[in-house]
Formats: sequence, structure tokens, C-alpha cells
Amino acid sequence: MEREKYFEAKEFENLKDLIYDAVKKYNKKAAFVIKHKKEKDISYESISYTQLLEEVNQLGTKFYDLGYQNKRVAIVGRNRYEWVITHLANLLGGMISIPLDKELQVEELESCLVRSKADVLVFDEKYNENIEEIKKRGNTKIENYICMTNQEGYMSIPELKQQGKEILEKGNREYIDAKIDSYKMNILLFTSGTTSKSKAVMLSQNNIASNVYSMQLVEDIRKEDTNIAFLPFHHIFGSTCMVVMLAFGVKTVFPDGLRYIAQNLKEYKVSIFVGVPLLVEAIYKRIEQGVAKKGKTKTVAFAKKISNFLLKLRSGCSSKTI
Repeated sequence: MEREKYFEAKEFENLKDLIYDAVKKYNKKAAFVIKHKKEKDISYESISYTQLLEEVNQLGTKFYDLGYQNKRVAIVGRNRYEWVITHLANLLGGMISIPLDKELQVEELESCLVRSKADVLVFDEKYNENIEEIKKRGNTKIENYICMTNQEGYMSIPELKQQGKEILEKGNREYIDAKIDSYKMNILLFTSGTTSKSKAVMLSQNNIASNVYSMQLVEDIRKEDTNIAFLPFHHIFGSTCMVVMLAFGVKTVFPDGLRYIAQNLKEYKVSIFVGVPLLVEAIYKRIEQGVAKKGKTKTVAFAKKISNFLLKLRSGCSSKTI
């Protein structure tokens, strides 16, 4: 029996074709917004779909120049733009991307790097202490350590992007023209290991592309939406939905942390976010605590009853949660 289609969607065999199609459709539209803080000064940088692909190709071109073709590149860090372009640079060049939990203790992080046979590690400067310890131990086969920002003693993402840009300007298209094997392992991630040692899971680009297509068929997500990236990208649900948002032409912003959720939702006019029950419960508890502090518990309880009544009448709601 043919699957019923609720919304129009285009199916792709791999993520490279999907991303190129999204850039073609949404070119100048904002794909990501980055907040920059310098003391009390705050500014916002908008990254268009076209710029996103340009920077992915710059980084990927430099990765090829460093000899990373067919190698394994691990990523450790918070949800941030540098995480996104590293992961996409891996995928669009056919390198194996290994997303790792930033909260892992040194021993478990080292174990994942050893068991995944990672060749390169891209890391968030916030976790520099753990990386230094792993580097000092020398038990992994990591050839190069790359920091997401400029840091003494390490190659950095900004530096590599600039070098990749210069290589591209000389006419080198080796990375851009790389062919993708849609069914070959391209992502290696680890389970949470809640019952025992974490286990490695092998995924192809087609695995992710097919999930994105299924989401597009049933979710009413629109290019006018703004998504906030709460769910960690090292979770396959988080990183897959990051691609889902790109496929829909959505703008994605990054949270400042759990305590700032309410502020960020208002700040960016967020209309959609990807979450799990534990996250939603945490948000709900913080809202309840705030309501109680202001002595508005009875008022909000009454408003909830009205809201539930309207929902029964199928009254629409502008925001969406997946």
C-alpha cells in the first residue's frame, strides 16, 4: 500500500543533494543566526543559506587539502554554528562524522575516540581541559586537533575556512565535485550507555535523508518559522532535525542555556523547537516556578482551563513542538 502524503516533499538519496537543493531554493534567506557577546555589547550575525554552503565548501576543501578524504572526524562541542559546518563539511565530502557527547568524562570520551578510530578531533574551546588531558595521554590515533575558535597551539575553524577559500579561488573543485556513496557509513555515533558501555551506531546519508523526507511529509513546518536548537546535535534526533530545518528553509538560532530559554524564545520570536519529554518537563517546571514567584498560580490555572477548552474545539496554535 502506497504511503499517504500529507504535504508535498522531494526525496533525496543523500544529504549533499538535499543541502544543495535547499540552498538553491532559499539562497539569501537566513539559515542561522549567531549571537556575539563582547562585555555588555550584543550583536547578531545572520548566515544565509548561500553563505552556509560557501563556508561548508571552504572548510571541506581545506579538510581535503589536509588529506582527510575518507578519514574519521570527531566533533565535541555545544550546539553552535561551527559544529554545524564541521558536520556538514564531513558529510558533503564523504568523510565519516563522529558526533560525541560534550558532557562525557575524560575516560569515556577517550574510549569513544579509540573505539571509533577517529583520525581528527574538532573541539569546542570550552572543553579544552579534557582535550589537553586526552592529548597528553596519547592513547588515541588522533592526528590533528582543531579548535572551533582561534586558540594558540591549535588549528582553528576560522583559519581553515580562510585557507579553504583561497584554495577554491585557485580553481580547486576536488571537494565540491566529490561523489557521495549514499549507502556507505557516513556517521558513527554512540548510544547514551545508560545500561552499559555506550555502543557505536553506523548510519548512511540515505538513512538520514529518508528520515528527513518522512518528516517533510507529515510536519507542517514553514520557511517563515524560526527554530531554536535545544536538543544536542550529538543526538541523532538533534542533528537530523537540524537538517530537517534546512530542508524546510527554516531559520535556526542557538540558546544561551536552559535558564535563558524563556528569554531566548521571546528574543528570537521562536515558533518551533525540537525537544524530548525531559526537556519539555524542565521548561514547564521553570515556567511554573516563575509563575509561583509572582503569585500568579491561580490566574494561570484558570487560563489553562480556557486553553484546554479551546484546544478541544481545535482552535489553532501558532507555535509548534516536535
